[in-house]
Amino acid sequence: MPRHSSSSVPSLFGVALSIGILISLTFAPGAVAAQDAPVVDEGLSLEEALRLARDYNPDFRIQQSQVETAEGQQRTAFGDLLPTASLSNSYGYQASGERRAGSVVLGDQPDFWNSSFSASLSYSLNGQTLLRPGQARTESRAVGAQVEGAERGLRAEVTDQYLSVLQADAELTQAREQLERVQLSLRQAEAQVQVGAGTPLDIRRAEVQEGQAEVQLLQAENQARATRLALARTLGVQLAEDVTMVTSFELFEPELDVEELLELSYLNNPVLRASRLSVEVAEVGVRVARTQYLPSLSMSAGFSGSVFQAGNLDPLINDRLQQLSGQYSSCLEDNRLRELLGDAPRNCAQFDPSRSEVEQAAVSQVRANNSGWPFDYRTQPLSVSLSLSIPVFTGFSRQQQNQQAQIGVSNAREQVRSEELRLRSEVTTAIRAVETARRTATLQERIRQTSTEELRLAQERFRLGLASSIEVADAQANLSQAERDEINAIYGFFQSFSALEALVGIELDR
Repeated sequence: MPRHSSSSVPSLFGVALSIGILISLTFAPGAVAAQDAPVVDEGLSLEEALRLARDYNPDFRIQQSQVETAEGQQRTAFGDLLPTASLSNSYGYQASGERRAGSVVLGDQPDFWNSSFSASLSYSLNGQTLLRPGQARTESRAVGAQVEGAERGLRAEVTDQYLSVLQADAELTQAREQLERVQLSLRQAEAQVQVGAGTPLDIRRAEVQEGQAEVQLLQAENQARATRLALARTLGVQLAEDVTMVTSFELFEPELDVEELLELSYLNNPVLRASRLSVEVAEVGVRVARTQYLPSLSMSAGFSGSVFQAGNLDPLINDRLQQLSGQYSSCLEDNRLRELLGDAPRNCAQFDPSRSEVEQAAVSQVRANNSGWPFDYRTQPLSVSLSLSIPVFTGFSRQQQNQQAQIGVSNAREQVRSEELRLRSEVTTAIRAVETARRTATLQERIRQTSTEELRLAQERFRLGLASSIEVADAQANLSQAERDEINAIYGFFQSFSALEALVGIELDR
C-alpha cells in the first residue's frame, strides 16, 4: 500500500504556514506566563488593594477566563453559519516489488512517486445552527454577570479584610496604651509603698496587670501580622509586615430606606442578574430543542487531482512493448481472417515492436505518461451535491429533549424567585445589622468615655489613699475592655455596611 503524509495546504507553502502558526501560538500573549506578583512595602490604600485583587487574585483570574471561553463559543456559533473549506496535499513513495491482490500475483512493478491534492467546500444549515448564535450571546451575558458577581464578592472580601487589618492595628495601639497605663500604675504603687501609703500587695497587683497587658500586646501583634497575611493571600501579592493601611474610615449616620435598597438590589445584584439571564438561556434552549422537527440542508463541492511518476521506466517500457507485440499478433491473425473474407487488411506495422520507430514511439509515450511529479496534477472534474434531510421518526428523543428544556425554563424561573426572596431577607437583615452596629458604636464610645473617667477617679483616690489598688485594677480592666469593644463596634459597622453594598450590587452614599 502507498505510504503518504497529509498537510492542511498544498506543498511547501503548507509547511511554512504551519511553522508560522506554531510560532505565533507559542509567542502569543496568552501563552506568556503571568508576571510575578509585586511586593507591596509602602502605604496601601483600599482602592489600590481592590486593583491588585482584580489583577492578581488567582480565583478571580480563573473566573475572568470564563468570559474568554464564552466569547470563543459565541464566535464559534457565528462561524457555524459560514461554509467550511479544506485543502489537502499528499506525497508518497512506493518501492518496487511483486504486487499481490490476495492470492493473485499481479507481477513485478517499478517503484514510483505520487502526489495528490483535493479542495472541498461544504455548507450545512439547520434550525439549531440558526438559533445557536443568539443562545451563545445570551450565555456570554450570563457569564459576564457571574464574573461581575465574583468581582463584587471579591470587592466585599478585600474591603472586609482591609478593615480587619485596620481593626488589628487599632487593637495593637490600644494594647500598647494599656501597657503604658499599667506601667504607670506600677510606678505609682511603688511610690506609694516608699512613702508608706501602700503595701507590697499593691505592687504585686500592678505587676500582674503588667504581665497580662504584655500578653495582650503580644497577641495583638500576632493578630496584626495574621490579618496582613490573609489580605496578601486575597490580593495575590506579597505584603511587607510593616506596610500601613492609608485609607481611613470615619463613622457616619447611614440613611437607609428598605424599599429603595430592595429595588436597587433587584436591579443591580449580579447573582440575581445572572439568574434572570439563565432564564433567557433556558428559553432559547426550548426553541433550539423544537428545531429538531425542522429539515436540514447540506451542500458540498470539490475537485481533486493526482500525478504518478515511476522511478525506473524499464519495466513500464517492457510492458508497453509486450502490449504492442500482443496487438501486432492479433492484427496479423485478424488480417488472415479478413483475407479469407475478402476484406481489406489492416495496417499492422504500427504495432510491430521490432520496428525502431514503433519502439521509439512507445518509449516516448511511456516517458510522457510518467512526468510532472510532484505538481503537474491531472485534475478530476468538479463535483457538487445538495441534500435535504427531513426527520420523520427518531424514537421519542425529541419529545424528551423538549420536555427537559421546558423543565429547565421552569427551574430557572424558580431560581430567580428564590434569589429575590433571598435578597429581600438578606437586604432587610443587613440594613438592620448596619443600624444596630451604628447605635452599638455610639453606645460603646459613651461607655469608653465613662470608663476613662472611672480610671482617672480611681487613680486619684488611690494616690490620696482613699482607695485600694483593687479599685484601680478593676478600672484598668474596665477601660481596656471598653476600648476593645468600641474598636469592634466601629469596624463591625463598616463591615456590615460593606456587606450591604455587596448585596445591593452598587456603592451606597456614605
